Amino acid sequence: TKDDIRAEKIKVFKNLYHPTDEELKEHFIRGQYRSGKVDGMKYISYRSEPNVNPESMTETFASGAFFVDTDRFRDVPFFFRTGKRLTEKGTHVNIVFKQMDSIFGEPLAPNVLTIYIQPTEGFSLSLNGKEVGEEFKLAPNSLDYRTDATATGASPDPYEKLIYDVLNNNSTNFSHWEEVSASWELIDRIEKLWAENGAPLHDYKA
Repeated sequence: TKDDIRAEKIKVFKNLYHPTDEELKEHFIRGQYRSGKVDGMKYISYRSEPNVNPESMTETFASGAFFVDTDRFRDVPFFFRTGKRLTEKGTHVNIVFKQMDSIFGEPLAPNVLTIYIQPTEGFSLSLNGKEVGEEFKLAPNSLDYRTDATATGASPDPYEKLIYDVLNNNSTNFSHWEEVSASWELIDRIEKLWAENGAPLHDYKA
């Protein structure tokens, strides 16, 4: 039910591992784009953008790892990466399965389930399988499903779905205040560290 889902989400955020100040510097990095090209188009650096301080230390990229301190998720890293002027625009989640020792005498690529959210929806499952031929060699094989443009065009806009949920008193896709409060306890510490320039600001090409 929606209440069960909300309770589990709150439990996750309340059990976020809070790293030490030194671990914060190791687990989270930030960056700012400089001039470069994306899809053949030239872009100026962030500091050259209109109304931006030429010495701005504002980050345009963030990456890091969260940990949830529960029996189910302990020691499992949840990596995130987000930013502006990257080579690819989209939202997806990679679930990388635990790597097992190979019995075939050669390292294996990890099995990965990718869930695509934007700009198209779908999934991709990459598994190790035998290559075609007489020799016993393994290689990743992919099973893919992506919605086509026709299906995507017929689907409701995300905000339409949220408004529909409001009208039907369905809070599943909304954040409860306890979720927001618990998550910002850690985010505030990261933001404070970066605001005080306690971590380096790396640059990357647009």
